[in-house]
Amino acid sequence: MNIEIKSIRATYNEIGDFCTLLCPPHPLMGGNRYDERLRRIAEKLAQKGISSLAFDYREYRRGIGEVEDALECLEFLKGRHSKIAIVGYSFGSVVASNLADLCDLAVYISPLPSIDSIDFRDSKNPKLFVIARRDQFVPFSVSLELYSRASEPKDFVILDTDHFYFGKFDVLSEKVCDFVVKGI
Repeated sequence: MNIEIKSIRATYNEIGDFCTLLCPPHPLMGGNRYDERLRRIAEKLAQKGISSLAFDYREYRRGIGEVEDALECLEFLKGRHSKIAIVGYSFGSVVASNLADLCDLAVYISPLPSIDSIDFRDSKNPKLFVIARRDQFVPFSVSLELYSRASEPKDFVILDTDHFYFGKFDVLSEKVCDFVVKGI
């Protein structure tokens, strides 16, 4: 169902008591709530009875505004769900990392150390790093470094693919869904 949360356009798939907030990639590079990777994750979560909310960032605001948009969505969900996971892809992983301590667990797909005016933040909550071995935007060593510096509890998955996960959408959504189901 398409909704608006304080002028933020979102797709809310309300199924069960648990929910996952899906943070899209960079808005200036076409990132939005219809991102195919996030859409597949939402479908897989729905099969497991887990709600999801994917949203569009409002106008581009150098990362800080995008974190604010995600926070508005998170506040909307907190009144409706007992546990919330946050999932971010690429730029969205940096956004998600800034809110991970407010959630029950986090998933970072192709995480970046920083983007624009925001840095990747560590969280004390369980987290999964999904790393693409042949990522053309985030070097493999950079993703491994982010993972190694992260506090416990943490886990990682390495997929033999590029930044866009072409040919690996099903594996990606399965790995993310498995982690979320086990964590919440």
